[in-house]
Amino acid sequence: MMSNTGLLVLTNPARVKKLLPVIKRHVLQTLYIQYSPRRRAIPQYQLKASLNSKTITSIYALATSCLSRIDVRVLISKTSQNSSTITTGRPIELVIFDGSYPQEDADTFIQKFLKNRSRSCSYISLDVDDRSEADEGEKCLLEDDEDVGRTSWGKVVLGGTFDRLHNGHKILLSEAVLRCEEKLTVGVTDETMIQGKVLWELIEPCEKRIEAVKEFLEDIDGSLRYDVVPISDMFGPTKSEDDLDLIVVSEETKRGGEKVNELRKEKGLRILDIHVVKLAEDMGHSEHEESKISSSNQRIRLLGTRLKEPDLAGKRLRPYIIGLTGGIASGKSSVAEKLQSLGAGVVHCDKLAHDLYEPGRTGFQRVVEVFGEDILDAEGRIDRKKLGKIVFNDKEQLDRLNKAVWPAILDAALAEVERLHTEGYEIIVMEAAVLIQAKWQSVCHEIWTCIIPHKEAVKRMMERNGLTEQEAEARINVQPSNTEQVEAATVVLSTLWSHQVTLEQVNRAWKAVNDFLSSKS
Repeated sequence: MMSNTGLLVLTNPARVKKLLPVIKRHVLQTLYIQYSPRRRAIPQYQLKASLNSKTITSIYALATSCLSRIDVRVLISKTSQNSSTITTGRPIELVIFDGSYPQEDADTFIQKFLKNRSRSCSYISLDVDDRSEADEGEKCLLEDDEDVGRTSWGKVVLGGTFDRLHNGHKILLSEAVLRCEEKLTVGVTDETMIQGKVLWELIEPCEKRIEAVKEFLEDIDGSLRYDVVPISDMFGPTKSEDDLDLIVVSEETKRGGEKVNELRKEKGLRILDIHVVKLAEDMGHSEHEESKISSSNQRIRLLGTRLKEPDLAGKRLRPYIIGLTGGIASGKSSVAEKLQSLGAGVVHCDKLAHDLYEPGRTGFQRVVEVFGEDILDAEGRIDRKKLGKIVFNDKEQLDRLNKAVWPAILDAALAEVERLHTEGYEIIVMEAAVLIQAKWQSVCHEIWTCIIPHKEAVKRMMERNGLTEQEAEARINVQPSNTEQVEAATVVLSTLWSHQVTLEQVNRAWKAVNDFLSSKS
């Protein structure tokens, strides 16, 4: 039986590499790691011994590859803390010992040392061989830190985005906690500082990121004071607080730490010591991802996954309708083609709209009624270029056009859905650029949104449609932003990378839909 929360009592760090792959068969959500070097029997453990920063970094790096879906938390213990109990924010359901011990000793340990345990807390022993065959990766877990000289400071500061707290963040925060004696200040970048990041539209709200950082810090070491605050520039509290001692930065942001000191010097503030944390390698990264453990990789891996539950309220389950949308040039059509090849029926709402503009059709009559015959060409057809110049430069005119044709397009789309269903299609994709604006979400079970960066959309439109940059910008700016599209999305996709990367996203999302429908059968 799997437990939600486990505690690994680690007597020898060199065992971690062999333990983690086994632990994932026992723990579902959270794994705490408490270093307790062996003394005599379990009840006499020295519970509050500290791992060095190199060992903590190695554990988190290994956890990234072995336990990618589990929230690993290495408890940081200081000699000044109460050494009689292990305190965790989440109740422990399973204790994992890295050696074999009598049941009486294990029960005594659980009763005596675990402050927050579930009523049904149990234990297992995983006795692994840590003799001389340990490889270099395991040996480095036992090495001392290379840092010499001063090892602790009263007041420490650091900053970052901290989106979807991952093991790279945990390394950075743990390095700061290890060196802090009194108060740790953490600046979390707000919305004004994130828009240059990959898939920034998927970054969690600042308030949520602040809460996650605060909860993690208090969980791994409750002895310090924490001040986690939003920041709207790279300096944050460092530009005004004089009584800071140390700033913790990564290898990438070392120059930022130096700029902080340049500003502090100009203002007559105390110069901060700088501690640089090495980047941790993401050993499972793909070619289009960063080689380090990063939030960007986390967001890329969200593509094609379900971000929210489907909307089944008041809807029959068959046919199952996926609304596929996204901005201009975002790759909707290529995604629709991939879904069609997988077995989905596809309704191209843009093509239906185009057909409705033909003379004698409902759409044609409504558009001419609104804009007059001046938009017709010599053959009496709607001149789409003339119409485009009118509506893409005037939001009010665009709204008039939309109100005239959207109801007719939706009627035609739903008729096409029913036709495809009678032909045997169980899952039908309704591809519509205007799906969000037209509020057609109500007829869909899921919304899949394609997004690409603004600059990429402009570039594609200029190349594909022969538009000037100004014309491309005008067309993009009248549609919902990526952020609005993502807010409505069940699944987010991006065609920013290769065809193969897009296909992997689509396959992932398609499998999730079929698994979901199978569970409802």
